[in-house]
Amino acid sequence: MRILERLRAVPVELPALTALAFATRFWRLFDPNLRVWDEVYFQEYASRYLTGSYFFDVHPPLGKLLFAATAWLVGVPVDRLANAASVPELRLLSALAGSLLIPTVWWLLRELGASRKVAALGAAVLVLDNALVVQSRFVLTDILLLWFGIAAVAAFLTARRLGGRGRWLALGLAALLAGAAASTKWTGLTALGLIGAIWLVDAWRARARWVRLAGEGAVLIVVPAAVYFGSFAAHFTLLPNDGPGVQAMSADFAATRRGNPTYRPDAHVSFAQEVAELHREMMATNLGWSALQHVAASKWYTWPISQHRIMLWKSTGETNGQVRRIDIQGNPVLWYGILVVIGLFVVATARRRVTIGVHREALLLLGAGYVMNFVPFAFIARPMYLYHYYFALVYSVAFAALALGLIAGWQTDDDAPWQFHTRRSAAIYAGALVAVMVSFVYFAPLSYGTALSERAQAQRAWVLERQ
Repeated sequence: MRILERLRAVPVELPALTALAFATRFWRLFDPNLRVWDEVYFQEYASRYLTGSYFFDVHPPLGKLLFAATAWLVGVPVDRLANAASVPELRLLSALAGSLLIPTVWWLLRELGASRKVAALGAAVLVLDNALVVQSRFVLTDILLLWFGIAAVAAFLTARRLGGRGRWLALGLAALLAGAAASTKWTGLTALGLIGAIWLVDAWRARARWVRLAGEGAVLIVVPAAVYFGSFAAHFTLLPNDGPGVQAMSADFAATRRGNPTYRPDAHVSFAQEVAELHREMMATNLGWSALQHVAASKWYTWPISQHRIMLWKSTGETNGQVRRIDIQGNPVLWYGILVVIGLFVVATARRRVTIGVHREALLLLGAGYVMNFVPFAFIARPMYLYHYYFALVYSVAFAALALGLIAGWQTDDDAPWQFHTRRSAAIYAGALVAVMVSFVYFAPLSYGTALSERAQAQRAWVLERQ
């Protein structure tokens, strides 16, 4: 009975938004049945975990380990993974993470004090973002990274309002997810950084006892570290044989890999030495990419307007001269709309037309999340891509949704998203959703690879994109 009561208490918009997220991410998931963009690398990495052939990559191993686990769980033959054939079954993991991101954003907004209307709006527009849809439909780790990081922050916000056992469980979950984000890509450390900053501020305000601080601090340090180093332990354990990645390592390391010409059964390198050596190579390789250029790369300051799309795949062999193409390209109404809403909010606040009140802390938190995940890229010289903006995008959407809620008065009540006190308020809400939806549908052919004429393709290109 208690379970049924809890199910009845779930706002109806949450399962509806989740269902829409799954529909947009899983629809035609295996089309095209070809390896797209960096899928070729992640498919290869998954095969090497299952064959034990050592490889080298510049990112931590968790995302790649999860794709290997997916291949094992769905029964993909190793020889199929290892050859040039496409293995679209691995996309199931990305689609799952991309789908779960939507209710997680709803959860994040609710924990920040957003009304049901505002939380539903923030989650709904992300359902309809073309860039996130595409990122969720291929064997790429960035959507895993994004979900881990946003879920970690949401879990920590839940821990803040709980006490006793519930607080410890939520705090442990936040630490686990933050560790998973950092173990997928180093940029995932921003989730742990944001959590740590909030925790320190809370501790200072509450003048908490040192015993509690020591325990919670240990959870926020030990659990992420255990996940991080545990992923490397799995990495080295599953790759005991010689492989192409051995050449990036030292002679001592090569002597520990079976099948290598210098292999010695008595050779031994400690786990700490392996981790330290691999990290040196990862950092050196990243720094070595500073002089490289890539046609899909873009400058960090162009990301908020999605100026430079990334073409993942193109097929010209269609009938009637049509073309199929898949691009990572933001929904322009959403991405430009975020900037417009934030601009209006700043003006309205400056003119005292809007009272921030109790939402000041939530807005500051989201602003800090945005800055932490955007400004540091200004100091990175290596090629960067539009998908590096995803964390900042989610924080900006949440900020804009909350800001628009304050402007339109949606934060003054917690009625269902379809219940409004005035027609004007309802029109603004519906208008925002419809505008984003129409834009999503218009650009959807470039998200799902629908055949279009060259002219129709050109009409969907960004006006500001470099050609």
